[in-house]
Amino acid sequence: EQHLEPAPPRHRFQVLLTSYETLRDDFELLGAIPWRVMVVDEAHRLKNKDGKALAVLHSLGIKHKLALTGTPLQNNVGELWSVLNLLDPASFGDSDAFEESYGDMHSAEQVGRLTALLRPYLLRRTKGDVDLGLAPMRETLISVDITNFQKACYRALLEQNRGLLLRGAEGAISGPSFNNLSMQLRHCCNHPFLIKGVVQAEGLEHADDETWRERLPPAPGQLLL
Repeated sequence: EQHLEPAPPRHRFQVLLTSYETLRDDFELLGAIPWRVMVVDEAHRLKNKDGKALAVLHSLGIKHKLALTGTPLQNNVGELWSVLNLLDPASFGDSDAFEESYGDMHSAEQVGRLTALLRPYLLRRTKGDVDLGLAPMRETLISVDITNFQKACYRALLEQNRGLLLRGAEGAISGPSFNNLSMQLRHCCNHPFLIKGVVQAEGLEHADDETWRERLPPAPGQLLL
């Protein structure tokens, strides 16, 4: 009598596109699949060696891995080590030793050694290296006036801060206060409902969805273009 091992479960896809968050939340399901290749986009998000996302990716135990990022080195070489450790844990297993060798990067000799170390792992491509077949980018600037409602909110903000602006004319304005006013004016230009108190003043604090759909688009000028 011949006993056969049960065949591994078959999945009706060859490629799965997911996010870090979904992988973390559904790890019990996704971790049971024998993946062959993993391509990690936005790999600079893995810069924290103690982060949950990095731990989950390590747990998958995938042999063939690619990491895509536009900024492999953001703040320090410790963040770079986290990505290298994911790609090749056998060669990059000791973060302390890596930091000791390349952490300060004070000499050209250190830079040269790190460059040589990364050469087998790092493939750099710029837009000039790839023929995307795209038409040249064309930028069109369109001036949009603000609505009457925005103008009223803008004037109200200036009136409320008249004293602050007068002090500014005398050179005695404080940085934080002026920055706060500047931010409120920017909110007004983006959408007046972003200004503190406007939603309440318009009686929309407890408005239903239909009312919001009617009131949101007409308020700023750029949504009327």
